[in-house]
Amino acid sequence: MSMNPSDYDLDELRKMASEREENPASDNGSGEDLGLGSVRGESGSTSPDSFRAGLYRELLPLEAGGDAEKPYLEALPEDNNGERLIFEWLEFLLLHAGHQGTREALSYYESVGWITENCESQLKDYMLGLDEQATNDPTDLDVDDHLLSLVYIAKLAAMN
Repeated sequence: MSMNPSDYDLDELRKMASEREENPASDNGSGEDLGLGSVRGESGSTSPDSFRAGLYRELLPLEAGGDAEKPYLEALPEDNNGERLIFEWLEFLLLHAGHQGTREALSYYESVGWITENCESQLKDYMLGLDEQATNDPTDLDVDDHLLSLVYIAKLAAMN
């Protein structure tokens, strides 16, 4: 089942990450099973929440600022590091969702206020330069995919 990224805003994700750190035995801090199953962690071992927990840890530094407002990403960084991160994010989305799914995800992120309309347009322009044949068979993005997109958005926003 595909999760809707608008079900979670940045404050909610921060709260879940904080609860996760305080109570690592639970699935998401509330004791609720999200039904996502196991994901492969960086070490190569399969663990139910290691990947998601890593994503939450990446979002925790944003909690310190406490002033994140939507849209989270108002403009794309224009330096080489920013462009490299943009292409890394787009490659991830393309490998998981294909060109059409990536376009839909970007449109959706704009509609829920994660990125501006201008960012969405620029990201879709970047996609024009990427080889459509290099993508995998498209699948639906799940909650971990959207959470990783939010991490990319946060990293890009921090570069501005």
